[in-house]
Amino acid sequence: MPVDFIKERKKQKYLTISFVVIIIVAVFVLWFGYFRKNKPSPGFGQSLPAFHYPEIKIDFNVLDSSFLKESQPFEKPVPFEGDKGRENPFLPYY
Repeated sequence: MPVDFIKERKKQKYLTISFVVIIIVAVFVLWFGYFRKNKPSPGFGQSLPAFHYPEIKIDFNVLDSSFLKESQPFEKPVPFEGDKGRENPFLPYY
């Protein structure tokens, strides 16, 4: 009988610890995600700094490689021969 009380107390201890951890994580998320003051947005007459995208260079010499010139196209698939199944596959068998 005393073993059951020890198991229940141990289980309750783990549940309490996990509950406290969940509360701490929730407070942390709310503090940094919701209650924290946001940086002020640029007002009238102020502009955001321009973002310059890097120039993209594509090497088209890869298309002239010998590996691509030696490749062969796929063969056309052979059409299906034989029975295609029931006329209405959604009807039950009985």
